[in-house]
Amino acid sequence: MTGYIPLSSHAHGINATRKTTVLDVMRQLLQTKNIMVSSNMREKEFEESKYISILNVIQGNVDAFQVHKGLQRIREKKLINFIDWVPANIQVVVSRKSPYIQTSHRVSGMMLANNTCIRHLFKSCLSHYDKLMRRKAFLDQYEKYSIFRENFLEFDDSKEVLESLINEYEKCQEKQS
Repeated sequence: MTGYIPLSSHAHGINATRKTTVLDVMRQLLQTKNIMVSSNMREKEFEESKYISILNVIQGNVDAFQVHKGLQRIREKKLINFIDWVPANIQVVVSRKSPYIQTSHRVSGMMLANNTCIRHLFKSCLSHYDKLMRRKAFLDQYEKYSIFRENFLEFDDSKEVLESLINEYEKCQEKQS
């Protein structure tokens, strides 16, 4: 899953620099409204989901002490629900602001996260795949190739891999309960 803060470069048309802190950016990255993957999850489902790992890329005029303080506050307030067998695995990369892109924010951030709620998106993909295979939709495009002339076992193998991945994510979340 990915998240990005700020999503707009201008605050209501004003070009003034906004004073955002590292803690604000890191906190906002964890909010569901800033996550760029739509897995049709409800707020309750997201709260029950577990993070496996998180990578935050913080860009701007940032001090390492601010990053450490922000991580400490997030851990103290338990804003993130991690799986049991892994410690709070949040990696932070700090980079300077690009001289080529003008933004109205002093600090911006991007998050890459592995979360158990992504399984809902995978289930949706499997559901669509099953519908297409029942209708044999678009298969004529693949029959041109020698690997698919006899059968579509490659697709079935891929489906099994995705099903096992969904099962692994479900087991990760069940071990918490």
